[in-house]
Formats: sequence, structure tokens, C-alpha cells
Amino acid sequence: MHSLPTRPLWAVVAAAVGVAVALGGPGALPARAAPSVSPEVLQAMRRDFRLSEGQVYDRVTDEAAAARAATRVRGRVGDRIAGLWFDPASGTLNAAVANDTDAALVREAGAVAHRVRYGRAELDAAAREVTRTVGKGVPGVVSWGPDDRNDRIEITLDRAAADPSATAYVDAFVARIAALGPIAHISESADSPRQQSDVVGGEKWIPGTESPCSIGFPVTRTSGGTKAFLTAGHCTNDADQAAYGKDGSRVGTSNRNGVGSVNAREGDMGIVDVDQAGWNVVPTVSGYGQGDVTVTGSAEAVVGTAVCRSGQTTGMRCGEVTKVNQSVDYGNVVIEGLSYTSTCSAGGDSGGSYVAATGGKAVGLHSGGGSATCTSGSGEKFTIFQPVNEALATFGASLVTSNPQPGAVTVAAVSAQSGVVGSAVELKNSAEGGAAPYIWSASGLPAGLSIAAATGTVTGTPTTAGTSHVTVTATDRAGATGAAAFTWTVTTVTGSSPTLRDPGQQVAYIGKPVSLALQASGGTKPYVFKAVALPSGLSVDPATGVVSGSPTTWGFGGSTLTVTDAAGKSAVAQVAWNVYF
Repeated sequence: MHSLPTRPLWAVVAAAVGVAVALGGPGALPARAAPSVSPEVLQAMRRDFRLSEGQVYDRVTDEAAAARAATRVRGRVGDRIAGLWFDPASGTLNAAVANDTDAALVREAGAVAHRVRYGRAELDAAAREVTRTVGKGVPGVVSWGPDDRNDRIEITLDRAAADPSATAYVDAFVARIAALGPIAHISESADSPRQQSDVVGGEKWIPGTESPCSIGFPVTRTSGGTKAFLTAGHCTNDADQAAYGKDGSRVGTSNRNGVGSVNAREGDMGIVDVDQAGWNVVPTVSGYGQGDVTVTGSAEAVVGTAVCRSGQTTGMRCGEVTKVNQSVDYGNVVIEGLSYTSTCSAGGDSGGSYVAATGGKAVGLHSGGGSATCTSGSGEKFTIFQPVNEALATFGASLVTSNPQPGAVTVAAVSAQSGVVGSAVELKNSAEGGAAPYIWSASGLPAGLSIAAATGTVTGTPTTAGTSHVTVTATDRAGATGAAAFTWTVTTVTGSSPTLRDPGQQVAYIGKPVSLALQASGGTKPYVFKAVALPSGLSVDPATGVVSGSPTTWGFGGSTLTVTDAAGKSAVAQVAWNVYF
């Protein structure tokens, strides 16, 4: 049996509450554009959000402005954003960042900046630790991923779904998560997610003789321009399966040649080729008798914004995006990178369309939901979707739209990168705006690395030491481009391992600033520092190794400090803390 780390005393004496400190309101925003909302979305939002017509227009106007601000924030801060969310009450976009420089960039982009304890690098490291702890699955653990509003990783646990014989195993998992400190939080749920498998987006299609699913979005293949539509991967598992439309006649072929379906860690997405005469693909999502939504392009969903889902079982329903980039355990498969909403669904809605409430932007494909449907059941109502841009890139497809999506192409900013000769690397890039999908290219990559033209992911093994000035460029189908520039430093492995000097016992006082510089040597620079179970109010800078902040809770306990060099070798030190009033 593996021994479990003990939880520090201050975590038992008082629960640490992470509070994001607002650093200021948004900067000067562009003039508010007139809202664009179709009649069916207006009616669905009035029903599902319980708003008046005027309140719906106010909200979609605020969200349109927030979407423009989100693009600017991603372009300036990119992979350093700790969290991004829309606040309907104030009508503003909010961004969590870990330093004053990025906070200033956020405000310049027209959003509210929040200085938080944990930056993106620390949250990503915590998420990887949770994934390792979950392993092949923990009974009752149904999802985990970032909680953007609260600067932490949230793990959802449904104890009722776990066999009583696994209670000790679940309790041990909970203890291991608690040892990570306030960066990880377990929330209890009474409803596990499930995949719902019971040419116009949201309408019915039938895979062979199986239960119906829903159409996501009509597309054309980038290579050859042939017609197709996107849907859920768990609806397209069988290769070369006949696909039938809502009238029962054949519309095409699902998962042609066995390369048109993903239902694994990489996502829940599939593509059906429309290869039968008489079927046209149109830029439309069904509003089910109340007017249809015209698709104008695609967008990345932001927590707090309104989305409407169209599916053949329950029609069009609206709700808020509640979580993004989540790992979900459906019981038969774990899927990463999914998003949650507060809307409802039922079996047969799988694969259906998610559109933003403003502008007709496609955002996702329906993957699953809870046991409670829109009209029955006592459980929590929620839905889960696969981001559509990832599906477009995976299958090399372009959305069928009414007009090319307006706006410039913006590539998310990339922090300075580092690597070691002989050690494999992977860097995922993202873009928005223009007319997706994009063709990616890169200049100045270190020798041994290359970029995937369809996805923008840089992979390979560096072969030569040195510092390169890299530019990655995304080109949309209309020829518009966007780019991000950064440095990439490659070092040579020295063969030695790093060491971390024991900082000794530390004494601190509530409300008094702390500055503890961790001292590492040896190995291959640059280093990455990490700390587990620091006193509440303290954090470590992953690049400099300086522990700083002001304690907020008294108590006595120990922290684990780790330094990892560029070759992936680590050293660990323990430090005891005495925090007094």
C-alpha cells in the first residue's frame, strides 16, 4: 500500500479560501455593437434564463463586447491566463493572472484583471498531478479540470456511483487530493455524466440500425470540398456505416475508412460524409419551428457566456457555459478537453449543435449530460460538449457559413519555451477569428522540430543547442493571417541531476510578507520550481523559485518543495512552517 502524504495542520485548523483580488475595472471599451440575436434564440433565452426581451438584448450586447475583449486578452496574454470568465451581473469579461505585467495587459484589452495565487503553469501542474492520481479511474470521480473563477482545479465526485466496497479507496484518493492544498478542490455531485446516444444542425440522423443521434454542423472537407457534417464520436464508432437522415432515406457514410471518429482521451467527435444525391449542406441550425440560426463562423466558449443547444430529442435549449477544458470519466471512456453548460438534454441529442447566443457562432458538439432530462428526473441538469474548432482541425473540415466569418485572425500569445537536446517536446497553439480551419506554419523552429499544418501543434526532438526566435502563423481559408512570436531555448544535457538546498524551518506571521528564495544548482537550466501544501496566502514563482505572499491562517505544518531541470530531473526538499498571529 502506498503511503499518503499528511495534510498540513493549517488545512485542518481552518479551510483556506482563495480570493481573487480585483485590480481594476476594464479599460476603455469600443462602442457597444447592436445585438444580433435571432427570434428562436431570443425566445429560448427568455424561457431558459427567465429574462425579459430587453434583458436578453442587454446580455447579448454585453457578451458580444466580452467576446471581442477575450480575443484581445488571448492575443496579449495567451498561455499565461489562469482563468477567463464573463460576469452577467456586471456585463464584463474577467481574467485571472499571476503578475502585475499581465494584469496591465488584461486591462488594456478591456477586461477586469484579477491577481491570483496560482498562475497557469501551477494550475496545469496541479491538473497533471490530479490526472496521475486518478490513473485509470477512481470510483465516483466523474470529472476534473480548471475552475476559472476560483483559481483552482476542481474534481467532481459522485459517491453514490461508487460501489460501497470501494469506500476506503475513495477516501484515500480524497486524502491525496487534500494534500495538494487549496489548489485542488473536491465538489460532491449526485449525478454522473453519460453519453447520450439514444442536412441541418440539430436535426436527427441515424447510424445504421442504431439509436438516432443529432447533426452538429454541416461542413465541407478542406481537401476536395466534399460535403459532410460533424457529430459526436460515440455516434460514429463503426467504420463505413450507412447514415440515414430524418426522413429515413440514406444521407451518407459515417466514419469512412475508419478515420472519421474519435471517442477517446483526444475528444468525442465524428464526421459523416454526405455522399448521396439530393442532400445539400446549408449554414443552418434548427430552431425547431421558431426560426433557424444562421451559422456565420466558430468561436471558443468562455465561462459565463450563454449558449444554445439544438438536438433532435429536446429541440433548442439555452444555458451558460460553466466549465471548460474538463476531463470527463463516462465510465467506459475518459475524454479530455470538454466543456460543461447549465442547459438540459436527453438521449438522442448527442452530436447536436451548440451556438453562441450572439452572432451565430458554432462552439461545440453535444457529448453527454446528466440523468435528468429537460422534462423529467430529479438530478442536476447539465450538458457536456466537444469544442467544435478541435473537430474541424482533426478532420480537416470547414464550416458551411452564410458569409466568411468577419474579423482578423488572432493567434494566442506563447510564453518563452525551453527544451533539451534529445528530449521530445510538444507545444499546442490556438487561433480564433477569420474563417476556420487554419493552415499553420512556423519559422525559426529549433532543429528537429516541426509544426502540424492542420492543428498548429509543434512536436519533435531538438537536435541542436541554442536560442531560436520563433514565429507561428495561422492562415484562414480566406487568406487572412495572424501570428505569435516567442523565443525557444534548447540546452545540452549535462548528465548531472539538480540539487535543492534545504531552507530549514521557517517562522512567519499572519499578514506579514514572506520572501524565501529557493536555491538550486546542478542539472540543466532553466529550472521549474513547485511547492505543495504551502501555508495559505503563500505561493512559489515557478521560474525564480521565490516563495512569497502573506500568510492568512495560523498553524504548523510541512511543505514539499521540488525543482525540475530542463532534462526532467528533479530534487525535493521539505520545509517546516510555524505560522503565528
